Amino acid sequence: MNRRTVRDRVGRHPVVSFFVLAYAISWLGFLPSILGVDDAFGGLNLLVAQFGPAIAGGLVLWYTGGSIREWAGRIARWRVPLRWWAATIAIPIVIFGAADAGFALLGYVPDLSRLPDPLLTYLPTLVGLTLLAGLGEEPGWRGFALPRLQERYGPLGATLLLGTVWAVWHLPVFFVDPRSSHGIADPIVLGGMVLLTALGIVLYSFFYTWLYNHTGSVLLLMVLHGGFNTGTVHLVPFADELVFGPTYTTLLTVQVAALFVGVLALVALTRGRLGDDVEDERRRRGQEPSPTA
Repeated sequence: MNRRTVRDRVGRHPVVSFFVLAYAISWLGFLPSILGVDDAFGGLNLLVAQFGPAIAGGLVLWYTGGSIREWAGRIARWRVPLRWWAATIAIPIVIFGAADAGFALLGYVPDLSRLPDPLLTYLPTLVGLTLLAGLGEEPGWRGFALPRLQERYGPLGATLLLGTVWAVWHLPVFFVDPRSSHGIADPIVLGGMVLLTALGIVLYSFFYTWLYNHTGSVLLLMVLHGGFNTGTVHLVPFADELVFGPTYTTLLTVQVAALFVGVLALVALTRGRLGDDVEDERRRRGQEPSPTA
C-alpha cells in the first residue's frame, strides 16, 4: 500500500484513523508497565500513553491537511462567558456531592475531615490533572473526534459512540495501577466494577458534549476532565476500608446512579440536543470552520 493510498483512506475515515492511532500510541505506552519493564523508560512510556489521544488527533489532522491553527485555537480558548467556567468547576462537585449524600443515606458515615482545602489541595490537584489528563486526552477526544461524529450521528449518537471508545481506551489502566482494583479480588465482583466504571465514563461524556457545544472550548473540557479526576481523589470523604474493599462497588453504583440522573436531566432540559443547536448556529455564522474542511 503506497503513501497516497494511505492518505486517501485516512482522509475518508479520519475519526476511525484517529481512534486506531490513539489506541496504538496509548496501549503501546501502557505495555511496558503491564509487562513490568517500565523502569527502563523512567515513566516516559506512561506519559506517552496519557497523551496518546492528543498526539493522535494532531497527527491525523496534520496528515489530512486540516487546520492545526484552528484546532490549537480551540484548545487555548478561554474567553467564554463566566457562567460556563462556573459550570465547568461546579459539575464534578455537584455530581460527587450527590453521590456522597446518597452513599451516606445508605448508612455509611462520611469523614468530613477528608474533604480538601480548596486552595491548598483541591485547586493544585485540579490544575495538575487538567494539564496531565485533560491536555493529554481532550484535544483528541473532543477537540478532534466529537465535532466530526456529531455531524454524522448527532449529539446523542456521537456522545454514546465516543464515550464507549473512551471507556474502552481506559482498560489497560486496570493492569497498570494496582489501586484500580480497589482491593477487590473476586473476579466476578471485579468484572462488575470494571463495567460500572466504563458506564460511568460513558455518562461523563454527556457533560463534555454539552459544554463543548455551548463554548467551542477544549480548554474548558480539559478543566472538566481535571475536575472529575480530582473528585475521585478529594471528593469522596469516606474511610479507606469503604473505598478500598468490596464496599467500593456499592459506592461506585451510587456514583453511577448520580451521573445517570444528571444525564437524564441534561438530556431532558436540552431536548436531546446537548447544545448542538448552538454549535450549528456558530457554524452558520462562520465563527468556527467545519471540522471536515
